[in-house]
Amino acid sequence: MDSSNRRRRTRVNFRTRVDVQATGARLLDVESRDLSHKGLYLVGDLPLKAGQGCTLTVHLVGEEESAPVLHMEGRIIRVDPEGTAIDFVSMDAETYMHLRNLVILNASDPEAAEREFATPAFEVTGE
Repeated sequence: MDSSNRRRRTRVNFRTRVDVQATGARLLDVESRDLSHKGLYLVGDLPLKAGQGCTLTVHLVGEEESAPVLHMEGRIIRVDPEGTAIDFVSMDAETYMHLRNLVILNASDPEAAEREFATPAFEVTGE
């Protein structure tokens, strides 16, 4: 079974800049490829290892300088020749709401994507 068949969460194309802080690595302006309720995928050969914890800063591109910035804790689950897959471990409530909106608004089936958010896949703090 390939990885796309194992996914249980809606994944949407989402390209933006992400900063990653992990043990021994501080990476700025890494490009994301896609995003889901559960995690994201970063493009490129990055000095990261599966199992490593990390802190993510996702820069949303907008018309205004005050575009939201999302802050998340994650765990690297896969490193392959194309990039790195990261699972979200926790985030604050405001970041969670932005994530929810991004996935639902960009999903091919917004209603199915919205149902997925009824069961959080990680810790949401500060509600």
